Amino acid sequence: MKYAFISDIHSNIEALEVVIEACDEAGIDRIFCLGDVIGYGADPNPCCDLIRERASVTLMGNHDAAVIGVMDTDYYYEAAREALYWTRKQLTRENHHWLFGLPYTHQEEEFGLYHSAPIKPSGFYYVVNESDAMKHLPVFGRLKRFNFCGHSHLTTSFLMNEQVVEELEPGSPAVGQDGHKWLINVGSVGQPRDRDARACYGILDTETDTFKHCRLTYDIGRAADKILKAGLSEKFAKRLYSGM
Repeated sequence: MKYAFISDIHSNIEALEVVIEACDEAGIDRIFCLGDVIGYGADPNPCCDLIRERASVTLMGNHDAAVIGVMDTDYYYEAAREALYWTRKQLTRENHHWLFGLPYTHQEEEFGLYHSAPIKPSGFYYVVNESDAMKHLPVFGRLKRFNFCGHSHLTTSFLMNEQVVEELEPGSPAVGQDGHKWLINVGSVGQPRDRDARACYGILDTETDTFKHCRLTYDIGRAADKILKAGLSEKFAKRLYSGM
């Protein structure tokens, strides 16, 4: 079986459509979305509609939670708050209702899904370095062999046993190992921040027991222009070009 993991779409329909098309071409069996379908970008409803249609499971991200009122918007800086308020006004009733019902986590036999750090999914903590990953050693026994996260918009991976955590080079493939577990940031479809502007997602192949990150080019100019025309912060448009 081949499973695709997508996250942090952030209302970027141009990036999302390219990723979904690539999943179809690759013969992906199921698509899992780790949250933050909305926020920052100009197409919240088209992104929600496509994810509702194509993803087997979708988690609640922090931007999703803030837009629907589950999370306090004071957590965000001014431009991000304005984008949240704008998005809230755009959402259809159906998409608002759908977002409200999303879970924080999901477990399959071989892997666990989280928007943010597994140690406290509803806290929306980041896993960006070895120190963050080491905080999961006390809950090692509760983790699956592969544990996938979004939220950071990065592609870092951590291999761990009950005592030690090893950080791999960003984007490195992950291979199943006896006695070890993986904590993997799958990257961002719509707003990468690892200095690579291409849309990012990941694929787990259960036959080879491997996970890899995938990158795709998309029409950044169109997505950025929509952000500006919507009256959202220029920052959200510029960062699409830099991947930062």
